[in-house]
Amino acid sequence: MRRLRVTLLDLAHATLRDGGEHTRVFDTFTLGLQVRADDGHETYLAVRITGSVPPNLTVLILRNVPGCEAEGWYPEYALPERELLPAEQAWSNLMDPRAAAQMLDEER
Repeated sequence: MRRLRVTLLDLAHATLRDGGEHTRVFDTFTLGLQVRADDGHETYLAVRITGSVPPNLTVLILRNVPGCEAEGWYPEYALPERELLPAEQAWSNLMDPRAAAQMLDEER
């Protein structure tokens, strides 16, 4: 669990810095995060999971993404710059701008 939380924080921090999708490969799946934000507008965060995911892991991931409400996730049928791949799921949520700013201020 700790490894997952650290990974989510690292990925969120990286995508907040450059807006690109950042991923981490685990044994049976790949986890990716990407932030989309415009000045003065909402900050959206997309989570994508590709591969074989152990039971209940998707819920665990979505509940632990920093700066996002656990109940605010919506399934997506595409990512910002591409369609979903086979065996890939994607979710999106609004990210709290204060949490995003705090993560950007932290050195990783």
